[in-house]
Amino acid sequence: MKIIDAIWEKRNLGVSTKEINLDVNDTVVELEQIRRLDCEYAVVRVPVSCIDLMFGLERLGYNYIETMLDVQHDHKNIDSCLDSISKRIADSITYFEMDATDLDGLWNEISSGIFNTDRVFLDPAFTPDKSATRYIGWIKDELSRGGKIYKCITKGEPFGFFVCRIDDKNVNHVYHIGMFNETKTTGLGVGLVIASIRQALEAGARISISNLSTNNIPAIRANLAAGYRITSARYIYIKHNNK
Repeated sequence: MKIIDAIWEKRNLGVSTKEINLDVNDTVVELEQIRRLDCEYAVVRVPVSCIDLMFGLERLGYNYIETMLDVQHDHKNIDSCLDSISKRIADSITYFEMDATDLDGLWNEISSGIFNTDRVFLDPAFTPDKSATRYIGWIKDELSRGGKIYKCITKGEPFGFFVCRIDDKNVNHVYHIGMFNETKTTGLGVGLVIASIRQALEAGARISISNLSTNNIPAIRANLAAGYRITSARYIYIKHNNK
């Protein structure tokens, strides 16, 4: 068990937060350590199939809110997995690194609620505004760590973006992929994912990794269609503590 003081969430959400990562070797008895954490909000990640830990968390007042899927793309045969329509969509997309003006526009898009399936947005204890603030803070943190953010364009109009960072092992970490509200129903999702993979290839990355919430079925569908494969999964539990 690893307990992390998530100080960034105090800035984003306005509540003191602890994140707890459980291991397959952790026992129900050890869960007593997180019965009364000194925080207002707790997030627990549980390896799949650890049913005893799941039931133990429920007895402690934790609530299940999503499953996170870890996914990986091996950067091989990118176009071979696409049907003709998806390939045509992907080939129509260009991407450019965002400048300061683009970023201002992106903050407005996020504030309008383009992300509405994450655990904070869906949690009645928070507000949609808190969810948007969290995404903006999260992206700014990734940019400060050397990440890059790209806008995607088709038919002369921007329709989405992706945030990524390549580490010293040439692994491309895709942190966010998002479509703007006006284009969410246009079928461009798989093209957006392919654009992020093509950019990673051009930058010399050997693989791309990301994670997806099971609350966001369209994103899962787009990533699998683009050739990602699921490598692992974790159950996510939350608890709000009265201070």
